[in-house]
Amino acid sequence: MNMKKLLIGLLVVTLFAGCKNEVEETPAERTVLIYMAAQNNLSNWSGSGKRFANSDIEEIKEGIENLGNNNLVIYIDKAKDPSANYDDHIPYMLRFRNGELKDSIPMDDSMLPCDPTTMKTVIERAFTDYPAKDYGLVLWGHATGWLFTDSIANNAARNRAYGGSNKNESNQGSGDLWMNIPSLAKTLKALPHLTFIFADCCHMMSVECAYELKDVCDYFIGSSAEIPASGAPYNRIMAAMMDKETFYQSICDIYASMYRNRIPLAVVKSSEMANLADATKTILQAMKAQGLPEYPNLDNLIYYLDRNLYDINHFIMTYATKYGIEAEYQSWKQAFDKAVIYNKFATDWSTMSHVDFDDFEITEEDYSGVSMFIPQQKLKSTDNKNIKKMSWYYAADLNSIGW
Repeated sequence: MNMKKLLIGLLVVTLFAGCKNEVEETPAERTVLIYMAAQNNLSNWSGSGKRFANSDIEEIKEGIENLGNNNLVIYIDKAKDPSANYDDHIPYMLRFRNGELKDSIPMDDSMLPCDPTTMKTVIERAFTDYPAKDYGLVLWGHATGWLFTDSIANNAARNRAYGGSNKNESNQGSGDLWMNIPSLAKTLKALPHLTFIFADCCHMMSVECAYELKDVCDYFIGSSAEIPASGAPYNRIMAAMMDKETFYQSICDIYASMYRNRIPLAVVKSSEMANLADATKTILQAMKAQGLPEYPNLDNLIYYLDRNLYDINHFIMTYATKYGIEAEYQSWKQAFDKAVIYNKFATDWSTMSHVDFDDFEITEEDYSGVSMFIPQQKLKSTDNKNIKKMSWYYAADLNSIGW
């Protein structure tokens, strides 16, 4: 009898050991990290009676059944909510696989989401603890595209771009500390290469951002405009983010349909960005030879933010027509179409304050869904100067045309 029990016990141990080894030896197809920088007003209450960050986490949990053999990791750092009867501002990391919550890990409360050191620590842990054949990153939070604002003196993270955080963990405003795009690129270069970056935040789809990030990801997905605070429909895009072939198209299609095509979206293939920079250099120099001024007239052009970020195709096409260099435009457009491999046409878009961007004519021929900074006299001491901090400025040789 005892011998029989011993044999059964050994069999059970062997079976469990086999299952454990099988799980350990079977790598995930993809690990996607959603990096939620919510130490700002995105921790506030939305019209649905839920905090924006919490609402998205609930959406994510609704969509995890479609994960398959993939890891979904969430890093979330929320602001304090002084009006609530609970305190959930301690950052933590969640990991889902095969439709189940596998891990919940508290993180260091002293870390700021906008700090490159924090991002490096989080991504290293996510991709080391949960390895896969390839990786994706979702940037969730506030952003201003490539733009810089030196609003806080003597602070390395002062430049506005991504991940607005409040030092005092307040939920007021978009944040007083930020990570600029060159810092973001430098941080990501030290980490595993990404199949995609999906920027679920405002204004990131610019040639300046895409060029800066071209060496860290194969595909860059995002919007050139201000996006709604509710962001992407995560309960519907989980399966799309894990798809090997059509992920970027599916993410854009699902996202755009949620807002009835009132959000510009585009996808950049990183390996083509250097060619696009060369083509842009060529056509801008051709325009300069025909009289392109230092501060071009931008009336009636499609713009995405306070008349700072203009649609690159509309600008290039308009001035190529003006100067009679249509052949040069067609050559540039070929390079552009190889770099911007997908976009969703938007008829108009709105800000969080419900100010509509519809005071210009817009057609599918004009529209590209990708912005480019164009210098203006009024920006001489700010953006016209700060654009020189971006790699795109030198790759497209903007200095040679007086920009």
